[in-house]
Amino acid sequence: METKVLPADQEGIAAAVKLLEAGEVVAFPTETVYGLGGPASRVDSIQAIFAAKGRPSTDPLILHLPDPDLARAVADGWVASPLPEAALVLAKIFWPGPLTLILQRGSGVHPEMTAKLETVAVRCPSHPAARKLLKSFGSPLAAPSANRFGRISPTDAAAVLQELGGRIPLILDGGPCSVGLESTVINLIKPIPEILRPGGITMEQISATLGRRPTLRSGFLQKEESQTAPGQLASHYAPATPLYLCDTPIQNLAPESFHILFSRSPKNPAAAALVLGADGDPGSVARELYRALRIADASGAKKILVEPVPDGIWAEAVRDRLARAASGTAHWRGKGWEVIPRQPA
Repeated sequence: METKVLPADQEGIAAAVKLLEAGEVVAFPTETVYGLGGPASRVDSIQAIFAAKGRPSTDPLILHLPDPDLARAVADGWVASPLPEAALVLAKIFWPGPLTLILQRGSGVHPEMTAKLETVAVRCPSHPAARKLLKSFGSPLAAPSANRFGRISPTDAAAVLQELGGRIPLILDGGPCSVGLESTVINLIKPIPEILRPGGITMEQISATLGRRPTLRSGFLQKEESQTAPGQLASHYAPATPLYLCDTPIQNLAPESFHILFSRSPKNPAAAALVLGADGDPGSVARELYRALRIADASGAKKILVEPVPDGIWAEAVRDRLARAASGTAHWRGKGWEVIPRQPA
C-alpha cells in the first residue's frame, strides 16, 4: 500500500474525509500526538486500526468527538446517561483540549472499540486540523496514537510515516504537535475520580476545577489484561534500543550510549547527548521527549541513559512515559554505569 502525505489543508482534509467515508483509516495531527483515526461507527474500520498498529484487542481506543458538547454525545448514543457532574465541569473547562474522560459506553459504541468494556474513553481535541477533519466528517473517530503498538508515539508526520508507512493510505501533515504527550485520562465512573494516565492537563488543574483531588492509579498492566484506557501497560512508548533510567544526574558520558539530560550539560558534552528543557520552558520537555527518544533510537548507541526528571508541572507525565519505556535502571559505580534490567512483572 502506498502511503500519501498531504498537508492538513482544505484539499488534504477533503481527501481524508473521502477515505473515512469509505471505511479507511487516516493519520491526523492532534495537539498531543498524531492519531490514527477511523469511523467509530464501523467495525471494519476499528479492526483496521488494530491491524495497522498490531495492537491487542485488550487495549481500547479513544472516541474523538467533533465538538465538546457531551449532551449531544449522549443524544447520539456515544455516551450513556446520566452524565457525572464532574464530566460536565471538566469538559466545559478543558475541551477542546488534551483531556480524556472515562464514561459509561453508549449504545452506539461497538464493544470492539472499548475492549468489550462497558466504559468508553472520549475526548475533543483542540488541534485546528483535527477539529476541521472531525467537523468535515461529521461523526466521531476512533483513534489511538499513529504508531506501531508499544513504540514511541509520533509527534510529527515524518514519525508517522516511519511507523506506519505502507500500512495506511494517508497521513495529514499538520506540523509538530504543540503538547507532545498523550492526553490525561481520568476515570469518572468511580465515586472518587481517578487519573489513569497523567498528561496534558495536570493533577493540580483538575483538582482546582473539581474542588477535590483525584486519586492517581499506580502500577502497570500486562498486555493480556483488559485496560480501562490506553497507556496503562508496563511496556509502552518504548524505543527499540534499551533505555535505562539513571538514579543520579549524569556527570560523565558512558561509551556506546546516548544520553538524555534535563536543563544541564555534562562535563564532557558530545554528540551522543541531548538536553531537554534548556530553554527554561517546562512545556518543551514534554513537547520534545518523543523526538529525543527517536533521535536516540536512531543513533546506533547500544543503550539510552536518561537522568532523573526534575520536578515541575510536566514531571509526573514525563516520568510515567519514561518508566513505561524503560528496560531497567542505571546506577553510577565509580568509573561507569551499572545497568539493572527490569524484572518481569
